[in-house]
Amino acid sequence: MGRSNVMLMKGLHIHKLTLRFCQWTLQVGVAVLLGTGAAASGAESVLPPGSSHTAARNVYSTCKSCQNCHEAAYDQHVQSMHSRSFSNPVFQAQYTKDILPLALQGGEMFHEARSCVSCHAPVAYKQSGARLVLPDPLTASQSSVTCDFCHTIGGFKGSEPGNANYLTQPGPTKLGPFLTRTDWHHQYSELQTRSEFCAICHSVRNRLGLDIKSTYADWKESRHAKEGIQCQDCHMNVNGFLTAGRPVHASGVAAEMSLGTAPHREKLYTHRFQGARSHSQIEGAISLQFDTEGLAPVPGQKLRVVLKVDNSRTGHKMPSGSVELRFMWLDVYAEAGGERVPLVPVQGAGDSLFDLSGAHEELDLGTGVPAGRRIYRTLLSDSEGGATLAFYDAASILFDNRLNASEVREESYQFTVPGTAAAPVKLVAAMYYQAYPDSFATRLGLAKSEPIRVAGAAAELSAAVPNVP
Repeated sequence: MGRSNVMLMKGLHIHKLTLRFCQWTLQVGVAVLLGTGAAASGAESVLPPGSSHTAARNVYSTCKSCQNCHEAAYDQHVQSMHSRSFSNPVFQAQYTKDILPLALQGGEMFHEARSCVSCHAPVAYKQSGARLVLPDPLTASQSSVTCDFCHTIGGFKGSEPGNANYLTQPGPTKLGPFLTRTDWHHQYSELQTRSEFCAICHSVRNRLGLDIKSTYADWKESRHAKEGIQCQDCHMNVNGFLTAGRPVHASGVAAEMSLGTAPHREKLYTHRFQGARSHSQIEGAISLQFDTEGLAPVPGQKLRVVLKVDNSRTGHKMPSGSVELRFMWLDVYAEAGGERVPLVPVQGAGDSLFDLSGAHEELDLGTGVPAGRRIYRTLLSDSEGGATLAFYDAASILFDNRLNASEVREESYQFTVPGTAAAPVKLVAAMYYQAYPDSFATRLGLAKSEPIRVAGAAAELSAAVPNVP
């Protein structure tokens, strides 16, 4: 790029920031004239571009104010579920139709509801004085996990993170992962680089004392934790997974300013926070492989095959998070001679069949999974022993067969080989993930959760001719 082009680009950048500053000046002027500023209304604060270091005590900067210098991180955050933590339809349906009506009656459910908004709308929660938050009056900057909220968390109460026990203080200093302090407002925080930071909101115990979100606890038992691989290394790298055992990060500058130059960083965390709501994170999370060694199918005879289900890629159980809702299932079948035969998993003696769809209709909870499929899930039980999808009513875990971190589980299938002797036998398997059961969607008026294909496998076996005496 020639010198004239470089100067032109710099001029355009300065012009862009100047326009934003003018817009801010006009906004503040109108607010002062009309008496509708943040101080008067208690609504979102209005800060000049790039001046979050001037933030008043107890007032969180809006994400828009961060955009002026951190446009790349802002654009990523807007695409993330963090930006829709309160407004996303699933949370809204649960909160407004289930939790709020119970909370408004008082008692323990009031505190359960506060626990929800303390992470799903933390700015509104803090600004309300830790009171119950109603959805209608919230501005966009209050109804999400904002930039300033996360970057002002300096610790957590107690010995373990969880249940929104964050310690946060808005102000001029913004905490982050870079070891070197800048002359602007950044200060290094080791906590922001560790899984404990994420566990503050992603580790949850309900009002009955049951751990209903245990991703952090799962991670602590994994090889990832033993090798020092943190949540951020997977969920905040450009690929969303480790590549050859290592995270891949972008490099560059964390801020673009018209005055001054930000230092070059070899490691920039992405702020898309890819997770269970990201197709890119779900697809490929698990791998499948048939073990066909020594198999010689004979038409009309029984054949036993093994499918290896590999969760080595993730650092926690699968599925994880809102386990009362999320589940995965396997669809396995054989094809030969124009016939297609669904395969039913082999069950061991004394198995509960809770991991087989359709085996216990009263416990299926309306998953919508075809009968006879292996299903991976957690079943929660209420205080009366009945299965429940309501995390706030769960008193115990009735069943849990989710895949452990780094586990390779072998699933066995037995079937009668179809077709003719001349036809090969093709084995096909697919793993699917769903965010919530069909019954949950129907009850709360939500769109049904479409199955996401996580992984697939196929193998072809040459049919053997049976021995005829």
